Amino acid sequence: MAPTVAPFGTWDSPISANLLASEGISLVQIVPNAPKPKSDPPSPDKIYYVEGRPAEQGRFCIVECTFPPNASTQLHDVLPQEYSARTSVHSYGGGAFTCQYNNNLVFSDGKTNGVYSLDPRTTQVDCIVTGDEKVFYGDLDARDDILQRWILAICEDHRSETIVNSIVAIDIKTGAVHTVVSGADFYTHPRLSVAANRQAMICWIQWNHPDMPWTGSQLFIAPWVISESSEGEKPRVDAPICISGRPGSESVAQPKWDHEDGSLLFCNDISGYWQLYRLETGCTTPTRVSLRGLEEGNFAGPEWRLGSSFFAFLDHDTIVALWTKNAVQRLVMVDLQSSSYQFLPFPPIENQTPSLRQISGHHFAFIGSTPHKPDALYSVASKHQDDLTVVKSSSNIPISATYYSTAEPISFQRTQGPEREGFSHAMFIPPKNPAYIGLQDELPPLIISMHGGPTGEVGPGLNIGWQYWTTRGYALAAVNYSGSSGYSRAYRSRLDGQWGIADVADAASCVEHLASAGLIDRARVGIMGGSAGGFACLQALCSYPDMFAGGVSLYGISDVKALIQETEKFESHYADRLLFGANRTPSDEEKEKILYARSPLYHAERIKAATLLLQGLEDKIVPPNQTQGMADVIKNNKGDVKVIFFEGEGHGFLRAESLERSITAQEQWWRKTLLQDSYGEP
Repeated sequence: MAPTVAPFGTWDSPISANLLASEGISLVQIVPNAPKPKSDPPSPDKIYYVEGRPAEQGRFCIVECTFPPNASTQLHDVLPQEYSARTSVHSYGGGAFTCQYNNNLVFSDGKTNGVYSLDPRTTQVDCIVTGDEKVFYGDLDARDDILQRWILAICEDHRSETIVNSIVAIDIKTGAVHTVVSGADFYTHPRLSVAANRQAMICWIQWNHPDMPWTGSQLFIAPWVISESSEGEKPRVDAPICISGRPGSESVAQPKWDHEDGSLLFCNDISGYWQLYRLETGCTTPTRVSLRGLEEGNFAGPEWRLGSSFFAFLDHDTIVALWTKNAVQRLVMVDLQSSSYQFLPFPPIENQTPSLRQISGHHFAFIGSTPHKPDALYSVASKHQDDLTVVKSSSNIPISATYYSTAEPISFQRTQGPEREGFSHAMFIPPKNPAYIGLQDELPPLIISMHGGPTGEVGPGLNIGWQYWTTRGYALAAVNYSGSSGYSRAYRSRLDGQWGIADVADAASCVEHLASAGLIDRARVGIMGGSAGGFACLQALCSYPDMFAGGVSLYGISDVKALIQETEKFESHYADRLLFGANRTPSDEEKEKILYARSPLYHAERIKAATLLLQGLEDKIVPPNQTQGMADVIKNNKGDVKVIFFEGEGHGFLRAESLERSITAQEQWWRKTLLQDSYGEP
């Protein structure tokens, strides 16, 4: 049947708002069970992973899967309905569960903040640490034999006026919480080495304000000691040594012990990219793993969430890793002994929640999307590298792949804003629906998508949310503006002192590029984004009022001064570098001028586009009063604005009913603002 001729943006799509909200899940963490003794043939292993389920009020459920997977593999929920494996450390959480030596699981419950033991065979749950609404635990680690009695964790304590972060060891037997490392503002990756016949060692990453972990952090190691006291056993660390990293200028990430010889593998971006380094046993100076051809790429990324994993040991000399260049990830096998590598024969990967884990000597697993498949949990047989098996997909929407539009990486000259040297980047996804074609001589409307962070990135993986728009006849461009990760440290640093200027100028440059290429209708362009992307949306509407016909901000920042004063600890100094520049201390007068100039709230009279504001009432990062204030100013200036608040939602919507309501509102807004010539106001 010949496709129907219809205006772009009006096409019927098999992806409904209800399906998108209720049939999708998020996949956020993989944990293998405790290592088994070697056998021939190898005995089955199990993995556990977390599903975020909008249909269950945003609950995060731990699921069990037998490995290696096959056609009869069954997935089993092992976490009882009344619990949710989630943590609020740094507000973004992560590392909410781990596996003990006896294959019991330990998890942090997002509903109570308590720490619990879970027997996956019986689903019995026992409390280890009683929950406290002001104390959070995350980045849990209890996998190794040396930790039979202890759980390592990051603790974030809000019980006093000053929020305290520390590394703690939780006694499984008594529930006692012992602080083992403290004094810095933040910690991640507390991990123990269990190499045979060697002193047990602990490593961790720490940093202090005003740094974020990707601007300046340090990697420490120290002996792990258990001492006897009148109160029983007590863990401590002795004589910590900083082996890599530097405040303000070097970021370290992803420390992993080689449990065979006690060496430590990690990443440092001193070269401009997160490259691999190795600290040999007994040494205090690491050496770079030289991989010719991979120097201008990253083996790590900005660690917004705890517990991420970009690479894994397969054996003493071999790792498998996610390597990123120009926001495109590829799987690579690295031989550490010979400093050689080979790319695995798989499509490009996008991994927003990096979790790559060794399952056994024969398999590894990872979470990611490809250009033609949405986010999924994959199994790979390491000896048969073409064996890529989908264990669980994030989408159950039953539609043909013929509807999917493939993201095209594009680079374009910076033609807007005060700084016009160099290029910026985006993923362009043209409209596609096999049942329709656009009108003759008609160009499609464009939705510009601005990612959050702003230290984030967008890759080429299939995003069902984007396909919602492209199957209806919209073009979409997801901009990796200046400041995005996935490129170099220099590219990330282009936003220092330029937040609200360079990012929105890059968005405007993207519009000009696509319009000049004849790919979109420049008269029908909208812009949207969440969090920092919502800020970019609002700032773009103020800075380029004649370019955009509509805007949608999801929990976006409108007052950067209020953000600095009200936001949580993790990001409380993040904006300093973005607004004022690195290593600068402007005068109070200059600060006030910059804060005023970069706050859309104070320039909303410039906005000509109809603006939709979507906001969670429980948001601790962008409080609802900011969004209401922005709506009031636009309305008082006779602008077209609508604000919708979502009960029970925070910084990002998790519940199916909220997601459906949000998607429906956005579609109505784009039909009103971008299709008004064809459709009229809904």
